[in-house]
Amino acid sequence: MQNNPTKPSPSVLCWVSILSLVTSVALMPKQADPLPSEWDRQIQVFGALRPMMHEGKTGAAVNIGDLLPDPNMVAVGALAELAGEVTIIDGKAYLSYPDDGQSVRTEMLLQTKEAAALLVLARVPDWVNVVLDHDVRFENIDDEIWKLALKAEVPTETRFPYLIEGSFDDLRWHVIDGRRLKKEGSNHRDHLSASVQLSRDHARATLVGFYSTSDQGVFTHMGSRTHIHCVLEDPLSAGHVDHVNIPAGTTIRFPYYFPPIIE
Repeated sequence: MQNNPTKPSPSVLCWVSILSLVTSVALMPKQADPLPSEWDRQIQVFGALRPMMHEGKTGAAVNIGDLLPDPNMVAVGALAELAGEVTIIDGKAYLSYPDDGQSVRTEMLLQTKEAAALLVLARVPDWVNVVLDHDVRFENIDDEIWKLALKAEVPTETRFPYLIEGSFDDLRWHVIDGRRLKKEGSNHRDHLSASVQLSRDHARATLVGFYSTSDQGVFTHMGSRTHIHCVLEDPLSAGHVDHVNIPAGTTIRFPYYFPPIIE
């Protein structure tokens, strides 16, 4: 008499299937993290400081809403007719308006109908971080940004943006009030006098800046290589930075840029 082999029970078959699945998953190759996207090195500039300040050309140079939404965008500038300041970080537009000469009102928007008399912008998909190992005072910020950009392998012979996030000392910023300016033209000192000026001894903020060695009178003031704005969250405020001290340990972010290989 021939013996029939014993069939495995359903529970045994179930465990065999589970073990096979676990083994196949374990043997699958791990997917590598996606490579960062390279910055295209493009900076767009609408309007210019010199004709805006000295010739009174404060009309609309670009409609801000035409550039949004864009989650990679960073930008700084002034609203048309110098009605306030515009700062864009990660595609969020922070518009700051003077209220009564002593205070400002800041709105965070993803879309707007406002226009800018001056706007400097870049689209940066990925950033590289550099940590400060020493304090940086405002009077040295141009040189320090240049040195740190070299560490991040950013081409410093051209324009580039940067972000600084952290806690700062002696932060001062202003929001322009075009209603208080002379129509026939003005200078940087006149603009400060016609602005709402704000300050904090200590503040947590995000700074967005643009560096250039060849844009004085375009988007940097004479004698300066940087144009910096700040955004503070609590309470919400934003504007043009006039002074800031940056402590050691602060992270500065530069556009991810892979230098070409020279053969």
